[in-house]
Amino acid sequence: MVPSIGKLQSELMREYYRYFSKYAKGALPDRKVAWVTSFAPVEILEALDILYYYPESYAAVIAASGKEQEFLEQSRALQLTCDCCSYSCCMEGCIEQMSGPRGTPPKPDILIATNNQCSTLPNWWNILADRYKVPLVILDYPGETAQTDASSYVTGQHRELIRELEELSGNSLDLERLTSVITRSEQSVAAWKKVTCLMSTRQVNPTVLFDDINYLITARCKEKTAELYTKMADEFKELPEALSDRVPVFWLGYPLWYHPDRYLSEIMDGFRISGSNYIAWWNLDYSGDDVFDQLYHAYNYTFLNLSQSSRNERLKQWIDESGAQCAVTLRNKSCKCDFVSARLLKLPQAELQIDMIDRTFPDLERARRQMEILKEIVCTK
Repeated sequence: MVPSIGKLQSELMREYYRYFSKYAKGALPDRKVAWVTSFAPVEILEALDILYYYPESYAAVIAASGKEQEFLEQSRALQLTCDCCSYSCCMEGCIEQMSGPRGTPPKPDILIATNNQCSTLPNWWNILADRYKVPLVILDYPGETAQTDASSYVTGQHRELIRELEELSGNSLDLERLTSVITRSEQSVAAWKKVTCLMSTRQVNPTVLFDDINYLITARCKEKTAELYTKMADEFKELPEALSDRVPVFWLGYPLWYHPDRYLSEIMDGFRISGSNYIAWWNLDYSGDDVFDQLYHAYNYTFLNLSQSSRNERLKQWIDESGAQCAVTLRNKSCKCDFVSARLLKLPQAELQIDMIDRTFPDLERARRQMEILKEIVCTK
């Protein structure tokens, strides 16, 4: 019997949360554990049979469960200012209280942070390293604007990471297995693209995409992920055509994890979300002649590691493909250095002050007025 979408989702979630304290019932992981930032080369860990967890993603789960304020308060007691990344504050509170909607992730044996997404993450990982007294590996990805031979530099770091992880786990890396794992990641990305391209033409609920990209983040190496997205794409093709009487808008920024719809649906009357940069960020490009070249291209050239001109070019492509006539741009208090705007593309936009975790931060009435002004601008053009 062919597994359903729900069954595939359940299996992937059950595998990921297997050792979280609420369900583990005292069972210790049977493998070494790494905590990683979102754009870490997890294919290496998968090939070495090391468990890996994403504290940022779990902070989103905490906010979706409505428990983030309690943990944000706890982090303030730990002297973490509310101006710090809300992901880090939320997780620090969770760890301190040793509780969460699914318990807490198993303690790490190693921490791996990267700077190809957000330059503040290595600082948070230093706090975690001090807490757990475990090795910390920070991978430096120079990005598109590097003036040196970035390929050999990044590959050297990947090889050193493999050496360190082999020593930690007692396992030896099999390059054939790593090739197979990377292929599974490629297949997951390809299947996810088929899902997201239907957002502009069908009545796809954006909440589903904001939630279900989680599998591309935490389980892109898994075989079931590509199968799940292929089934989703087939299902979305059968949905009714997108409503033509609503203004297509591009959601530029993170989902709002505390909101039941993951976006401000209450102020978007007359609009429909036809695209989002967040759901395209993890479409990693594994181009290359060998596994090290593939990992270099995938993780050195993430969207937030591109030059401003390349970002604008890619963003314009996404917006054009979505058919959006305007944008909702989120100026996220947790992600000041990663602010992405459509202003340079000369696209009308409402720029909202927001946070992806802290529900007390936004001024909803101000946001509502901004959306009304945006609709007036678009509809009178």
